[in-house]
Amino acid sequence: MEDTITIAILATIFLGAFFDAWLVTCLFVFGEAVFLLAGGLAYTSGSFLPILAAYGGAYAADQCSYGMGRFSRRSFRRFALKTARRRRIVRQAGALLEKRGIVMIAASRFMGPIAWITPPLAGNLSMPYSRFSLGSLIGVVLGVGQILVLGWVGAYSAERGGFDPKTFLETHFWTLFIGGQCLLLSLALLWRLITSLRRPDPAGTG
Repeated sequence: MEDTITIAILATIFLGAFFDAWLVTCLFVFGEAVFLLAGGLAYTSGSFLPILAAYGGAYAADQCSYGMGRFSRRSFRRFALKTARRRRIVRQAGALLEKRGIVMIAASRFMGPIAWITPPLAGNLSMPYSRFSLGSLIGVVLGVGQILVLGWVGAYSAERGGFDPKTFLETHFWTLFIGGQCLLLSLALLWRLITSLRRPDPAGTG
């Protein structure tokens, strides 16, 4: 393993990808920052280990979420049906799962919050694991892959422009990782605040 890719960094990429997709932690961890860094590291180090770590974490999260939905049905339903917004997402995802199956599992990676609820919902609805795992594999390869490519291209472009991305990533990996998470979390909270202010007053007094 290259000196630039330590076990701690690979573990961080794996866990970041995992917690980004796992239903319990997906609201607080943002995989975009992790995948961009992994793509950049893959280019600067010439190693595919960061890419494998990102893919492995994302795919493992889908499998765990599927198992959670299948073997903890009551707990999942309490969580999924707790709010009107979650109930709406569950209805949408459930209807698409019944119609599209594997295609829906793969496409959910590009569908925002539906991506988080689809794997456990598939388990809850007893979708055959072979079909789920295939759809999950396709979705992870395409959904995660597009951001990995952006990270790779970004590092390549920086190097072509006279910037040294290898030294920069080696020196500032943890700052970029933590800063990226904080920035994306702040943007998510801001968006939630804006959308909540736009909701009409149910009593008609606003």
